[in-house]
Amino acid sequence: MAALMACLLCGFTGSARNTDKVIVGYVTSWTDVMPDPATLTHINYAFGLVKDTFDGVNVNNPDRLRAIAALKQTDPDLKVMLSVGGWGAGNFSEMAASADNRRKFAEDCLRIVEEFNLDGIDIDWEYPGSSAAGISSSPADRDNFTLLIKQLRDTLGKKRLVTIATAAGAQHIDYKGVVPYLDFVNIMTYDMADAPKHHAALFPSENTPDMTCDVSVKAHIAAGVPVDKLVMGVPFYGRGGKEKRGSGFRNIKEGDGYSLIFDNVAKVPFMVNADGVPVIGYDDARSLDIKCDYILEHDLRGVMYWDYSGDDDAGTLRNTLASRIKNQKDKRRILVLSEGGGQHGHFTSRAMTWLKGYADTHGLAVTEIRNADPVTGTFLDGYDLIIQLDFPPYTWPAEAEKAFIDYIDNGRGGWIGFHHATLLGEFDGYPLWRWFSNFMGDITFKNYIAPLADGTVKVENATHPVMQGVDSTFVLPDDEWYTYNTSPRSNVSVLASVDEDSYIPASDVRMGDHPVVWVNPGKKARNVYFQPGHSPRLFESEAFRRMFSNAIGWTLGKDD
Repeated sequence: MAALMACLLCGFTGSARNTDKVIVGYVTSWTDVMPDPATLTHINYAFGLVKDTFDGVNVNNPDRLRAIAALKQTDPDLKVMLSVGGWGAGNFSEMAASADNRRKFAEDCLRIVEEFNLDGIDIDWEYPGSSAAGISSSPADRDNFTLLIKQLRDTLGKKRLVTIATAAGAQHIDYKGVVPYLDFVNIMTYDMADAPKHHAALFPSENTPDMTCDVSVKAHIAAGVPVDKLVMGVPFYGRGGKEKRGSGFRNIKEGDGYSLIFDNVAKVPFMVNADGVPVIGYDDARSLDIKCDYILEHDLRGVMYWDYSGDDDAGTLRNTLASRIKNQKDKRRILVLSEGGGQHGHFTSRAMTWLKGYADTHGLAVTEIRNADPVTGTFLDGYDLIIQLDFPPYTWPAEAEKAFIDYIDNGRGGWIGFHHATLLGEFDGYPLWRWFSNFMGDITFKNYIAPLADGTVKVENATHPVMQGVDSTFVLPDDEWYTYNTSPRSNVSVLASVDEDSYIPASDVRMGDHPVVWVNPGKKARNVYFQPGHSPRLFESEAFRRMFSNAIGWTLGKDD
């Protein structure tokens, strides 16, 4: 039996008929965050509820649904659906038991689809034949569920979407009977356990229950769902246990005796207590990247998540999924490392706005992460360029350092660094990263101009691709103009330097020979470092924008 299950995916891999992958995000009626259509393909609005009269649907917060549906005006490819049900949502059993009620329910769904300009209906009946959610059930639910979905398809027609959310174990539903009427199946491959077990592990380990994402996908295939209709669910939240409650991804942080670890067998992270016992299981950018590998390798239809509001403000999780799944197969991918706030936050925000606009017009995909924890060799395999936008050369886990060194030394992609990347020395209790110091020209940080100053930059190598179309001299505003223990010039190729006599206001913080843009030709990876990177006003400079865009194009290229 085990051997048979192991072969199930093999038989289906590569056979999917649908080529467009989907990213389905649940957006709730009780939050006010507006989703970014660029990060998903389908929005499931949660929730509509079966009326107590069993013959129609009540929509929670209809004004918010109208606002969500209006997003399609600016993104015509976006699909918006009403999800009916949810955990603890009843009246399904009674409604589905009657042919007349099924018809009236479906007709009311059609009314709502037309009134709100929706693209279809998602049924989240948890679960037919079970009263686990505190709702009524009947042994007839299994057959009546199929009749309900058939009625929905007949009423909504072929051009509108009909989808369902299903239990990880693939029980409760006659899949062979219902699949012909469905566009795809959203598997709730989360909430499969409480801590200390992980609730959304990809593969089994000592820290997981028997049910995992991989086991669930195979169970659905065995039950009769073709891979081109399988959408794997992921959580944007952590699930805890007795010691600590669950939390949205945005709130999962180290501290107060808790730390974050990664289970390399289950391929998911945990928060653990001082004794090393898992207290919350969750997904992060690293685990989602691995799950995306799984989805693409097995040619599943796509990914679904609950729910949009759990992500952090940087969109770490949704951007990871978008960069891997949303029609990105032929796009080159950029990984951005940033701190996302602090004294450089305004620069970072402005830079990300500019970068996303550049990426949209040049067919690139951008993912931003705000710590180096997800960085591994496998993770970096998915990226053609790393931009160290606002991120220092310390706080990196040892595995991330090793993966980054391999990426640069072996030319697995390009690198662009700004400002913070040469904050080299002993800071915040972290030792000097000697390799990175050598990478930057064997330098350590010495001082900076705290009040900020404008400075005139002189191009030294006008023939280099990064400097194409850049004036021979130009002024960059409001920077700190780092100084180092020594000039990096003897160990790097300098493209531009700052005239320290040009500082406005004048400053006694000087270095003499002061390079500010350089490359390290000793590394296989194409790389360029820009010392500026403190003020959002840099993007008012045509020279700065030109250098940045030139650098992206050059570092994404390859030497002969």
